[in-house]
Amino acid sequence: MRAAAALIASFLMLAPIRAFCQPSSILVVCDDDYPPYAMRRSDGQLEGIVPDLWEAWEKKTGVHVELRGMNWAHALEEAESGRADVIDMLFDTPSRRLAFEYGPAYATIQVPVFIHKSVSGIASTRDLAGFSVAVKSGDASIEELASRGVDELVMYKGYAEIVDAAARLDVRIFCVDKPPAYYYLYKKRIDGEFRIAFILGQGEFHRAVPKGRSDILKLVEEGFGSMPSTTFAAIDWKWLGSDLAGSADLRILSVAAAIIACIVAFLVMNSWALGRRVRAATSDLNRKIAQLEESEARNRASIAEKEVLLKEIHHRVKNNLQIVSSLIQLKSDELRDQDDRLLLVDIRQRILALAQLHELLYQSKDLASIDAGEYLDAIARDTARAFAWPDIGCSVERLVLGIDDALPLGLVADELLVNAMKYAYPAGQRGQIRMILSEERGAAGEKSVLVLSIEDDGVGLPPGLDPTTCASMGFTIVRGLAQQLNGELRFFGPPGLSVELRVARPSPRGDTKSP
Repeated sequence: MRAAAALIASFLMLAPIRAFCQPSSILVVCDDDYPPYAMRRSDGQLEGIVPDLWEAWEKKTGVHVELRGMNWAHALEEAESGRADVIDMLFDTPSRRLAFEYGPAYATIQVPVFIHKSVSGIASTRDLAGFSVAVKSGDASIEELASRGVDELVMYKGYAEIVDAAARLDVRIFCVDKPPAYYYLYKKRIDGEFRIAFILGQGEFHRAVPKGRSDILKLVEEGFGSMPSTTFAAIDWKWLGSDLAGSADLRILSVAAAIIACIVAFLVMNSWALGRRVRAATSDLNRKIAQLEESEARNRASIAEKEVLLKEIHHRVKNNLQIVSSLIQLKSDELRDQDDRLLLVDIRQRILALAQLHELLYQSKDLASIDAGEYLDAIARDTARAFAWPDIGCSVERLVLGIDDALPLGLVADELLVNAMKYAYPAGQRGQIRMILSEERGAAGEKSVLVLSIEDDGVGLPPGLDPTTCASMGFTIVRGLAQQLNGELRFFGPPGLSVELRVARPSPRGDTKSP
């Protein structure tokens, strides 16, 4: 019994030691067709960055490394089955994460899609539909291409076979990681025949172990973590090279110095001649500027004179129209028939609307436009005075309009106001008439809309009368003027009658409102 107890105690004491005992050797698999990371020499010996790193790791840890380079698909099988302790140069993908435990990344690799120069129109995986794409068996790009809907894939054992097929033009589109692709394209001297269509993505090299072998992964990463950075730098320099040292050839420098001296001498010689030409040109330019200033002064004086003449024309036209209006007024006073008198009042009001426009143009600093609000307000006052109307409610915005738009707008307002005063209320009665001028601003990039509205609270239109087709003179004039403005007429009521004219906002000079 004592011997058994001692044996059990000895076993328990040794068990922890065996659990943390590092192996004397490990089996590592990697791709043997991935320059400059791992590739075969002419004698079959494996060389590259990965073999040198594992050789340095072996020296650092004292653990023997059996590194086997093989076809990549075979390497994946060896690692997944557990026959290999470590697999190197492995991209991290969702499907592989189910089978492996990963160490940290140590290299970033771009994964381009290459096309022959005779192929065009391919800028993304969507454009690969209908094309065959060559890939390496077991490559992570297969999973990525399939996830993007690319299913016409031609499998090859290695990257060298793909580039050999590309050299024979058996393959015109292929997906090969950037470092080995450049290596084989330059080696085959077909780098000018192919170009990168787009970058499928990028991956990172990891060292990984089968699931459940975290003790091996810890051993591997602790070994690499203890290696000095100079070791990694020396291996990278050996296989990736370094920038060309900048050295200047003295003969080239002397020739360059001579050329520069000649250029300086040439510039000095020409600067003097150029100075003379510049002075002469400057003198000529000053003379022409003086002539232009003199011509501009004459033009300004001529424009000012014409503006004075144009103002005088507007003033005289306004006076003549007022004379005609006064004559019509005198004639209407002689008439006994009320209908005849109202007819002359209508005509007089239209003439006064024209006269009011010329009055505002005479008073305005801008002879091409007027304040529409001020114009309509004056028309409303004159119309109310002519019909002895107590008041017209005016709510008008201060908007600037050109002459071609202001005149028909004023005539529409005058016609609608006269119509309301004559027909909206029974004889001898008065009501509320309102005139509204506003602007509805549109969204960015859209025109605003000018809205003129004449409203009354009278009896409204007679039954059966359609103002859009009525042949009366008043409505005919209003429809014609609205068409001239490219506007839209809207009629509302009862109760009363509301006529609305909507016109896309004219802005002849970019103005929106009067000052």
